[in-house]
Amino acid sequence: MIEFVEGALMAQPNISSELLRTLIAVVEQGGFIRAAEYLHKTQSTISQQMKKLEHELGVEVFKTVGRRRELTNEGEMLLGYAKRLLALQDDAIASLRTSGISGEVRLGVSQGVAEIMLPELLAGFASQNPEVRLFVETGYSPDLIAAYERGEYDLVITLSLDESSGKGELLAVEPLAWIAAESWEWSGNRRLPLATYTEFCQFRRACTVALDKAEVPWRIVYTTSSYQGLMAAVKSGLAITVRPESAVMGGTELVGARLGLPALPNVYTWLQYSPTLDAGCSLASLFKSEIAKKN
Repeated sequence: MIEFVEGALMAQPNISSELLRTLIAVVEQGGFIRAAEYLHKTQSTISQQMKKLEHELGVEVFKTVGRRRELTNEGEMLLGYAKRLLALQDDAIASLRTSGISGEVRLGVSQGVAEIMLPELLAGFASQNPEVRLFVETGYSPDLIAAYERGEYDLVITLSLDESSGKGELLAVEPLAWIAAESWEWSGNRRLPLATYTEFCQFRRACTVALDKAEVPWRIVYTTSSYQGLMAAVKSGLAITVRPESAVMGGTELVGARLGLPALPNVYTWLQYSPTLDAGCSLASLFKSEIAKKN
């Protein structure tokens, strides 16, 4: 027989989304001081919020290591739940805020993001928000960041290969990977054939630097500005490429470990947007939700 204890359901703490967002900011911004700057709050407010979070949960979220504050095991667990809970909340808000949103959004998206998720996501946003006009451009992340800071975009999604060089809110981290056609073979006694974007592509620089450090001979056999063209060259077996791990599609596979190729850095996905623009906030929430689902 199941016994119900009166008041048992009321004993669970009700953690506010503000506390969870502050926790995420502390971790992603690298400490209480930078989180305070990012959230436009005082450092004492950030500290008080984290103490309140620990008190309400009854566990220690942070521990002191030397002069640094790091997450405890419970804190790491809470961080994962916080990201998923807030992504779900943002998804719900984006779905419900379909009436009354109008205006225009100038969107700049890194090619590395656009090639994986942009068309489907924007189609969904447009169907939910028919009164919003979207102006979309893709480009290289440094150019997009500079344009955003000049006021040319309302929202930008960018990528970096170094966490310290990214700007905005960190949405995801995933490995950069060697991708080739299924069952693709390469003999180490010949130069590794590469399919890449132009010389300005940070993935291209990362892969050639890694190959040079590992003393692996290489040559670029295919250069394009088109993602479809790039992956067509890879699927045909002409060459290997380097993309975020999530870019693997039918007919291709991850081959770095099998071929003994050098390790590559992680890819960091960043979001910058104007919180004063309703349509931009709605689109930002959708990006957060979709990227959280993929990671």
